[in-house]
Amino acid sequence: MNAASPDICVVGGGIIGLATACELAGRGLRVTVVEAASIGERAAAGVAAGMIGPVSEVDVSHPDLTRFALASHRDYPAWIEQIEAVSHIRTGFDRTGTLWVAVHRDHVAWLEHLRAFQIDRGLNTIRLTAGEVRAREPLIAPNTSGGLLASDDWQVDPRRLLGALIEVLAQYHGTLLQQVSVERVERCDEGWAVVAGGERGRTRIEARSVLLAPGAYGTGLLEPLLRDTGLRPVKGQVARLRGEIDVHHVIRTPDVYLVPRADGEVVIGATVEEMGFDGRVTAGAVHDLLREARRALPGIAELELVEVRAGFRPVLRDHLPAVGRIDEGLFIAVGHYRNGVALAPITARLLADLICEGVADQILAPFNPLRFAQPLVANAVPT
Repeated sequence: MNAASPDICVVGGGIIGLATACELAGRGLRVTVVEAASIGERAAAGVAAGMIGPVSEVDVSHPDLTRFALASHRDYPAWIEQIEAVSHIRTGFDRTGTLWVAVHRDHVAWLEHLRAFQIDRGLNTIRLTAGEVRAREPLIAPNTSGGLLASDDWQVDPRRLLGALIEVLAQYHGTLLQQVSVERVERCDEGWAVVAGGERGRTRIEARSVLLAPGAYGTGLLEPLLRDTGLRPVKGQVARLRGEIDVHHVIRTPDVYLVPRADGEVVIGATVEEMGFDGRVTAGAVHDLLREARRALPGIAELELVEVRAGFRPVLRDHLPAVGRIDEGLFIAVGHYRNGVALAPITARLLADLICEGVADQILAPFNPLRFAQPLVANAVPT
C-alpha cells in the first residue's frame, strides 16, 4: 500500500501529535497522522484526568518547564475556543479552579510551600480557612484544616479533546491512519519515508517532513536517531466513578486528586509507578486511590465505580520533553510525562512555527532534542 505524499507525516496520534497535526493542517499543510492503535487506546491522554495546572502539575525543580507551562496556560482559552468552533464538540474545558485541601496535619506546610511558589509566579492563589473551604465545597471532609483556592488551575476532558482534535483534522482535510504501526523512518528522494505495517498491509508514506510524537512507545523509533534519551513509560492507574455528587472544583491533596465532570463522572488519580509496560490494574493501587479520595471527599463512597484503567506517561532521562528538529525535515515531540494535555497548545504552536518557518522560539532551547548527543542520522542540521 502506498499513501499519497503529504507535506508532513506525524507519527503518533496522542494529544501532542494530534494537536500539532491540527495546527499544521490549519496553516495549509497536507498532513497525515499515523497511529499504531485506535486513537485514545494507547495515548496517555486517554487515561489522564486533564488538569491544567501551570505550577501544580509541573515539577517545580525545573524552572524552564514551569515557564513553558505558564506560556501554554496563557494559550489555552483561545486554543480551546478555536478547537470547539471548528469541531462543534465541547471539550469539557472548565475554569472553575482547583481547591487544595489539608486533610492531614502534614499537608498544611506542603500547601504553604505551594502557595508561595504560585504567588511567586504571579498565579492567583488564595489561602482558605477550614470554614471557607466547606463554604465552597460543603461535602469536603469535616476534619479539613484549611486549603488553597487555585483559580488558575483549570481542567479539560482529554477524551473529548482527542475526539475534537480528530474532527478538526478532518475539517482541515488531514488524513488519519489508525492501526498502522511505524517500524522506521528513512531518507528518500521526497525527504523522508515512514515505513509501517498494519491490518491493511505494508505502508510507505513519503513526505517532505516527519514529526515523531510516539509517546511512551517510541523507543524503537528513537534509538537509531538519538543516543541515550532514556525514554521509558511511567505507569499511572486512574479510577472513574459516576453518580450524583454536588462538587464543583477539582479537589486535590498532596496524595490524590478528584476531578468532577459536568456529566457526573469523577476521575480519581493517579499512581506513579516504574513498572515498564505492565498494564495490569492492581487491587492495592485502586484501594489506595479510593482511600485517599474518601478522606478528602467522603461522599464518593456512594458513587458507582465504572472504570479503572492504567496508562503510560512518556518520560525522558532528564524528565524534560524533547521538542524540536533532529535533522533536516525530521522533528520530534516526546517526553511530556504528566503534562501532555497542559503543554499541548504551546508545543503545537511552536513546532508549527519551526516546521513552517524554520524559526525556533528561545523558550524551546532547554528542550532541544540534540541535548541527547549528536543524532545518528546523516547530514544532521542543528536547530
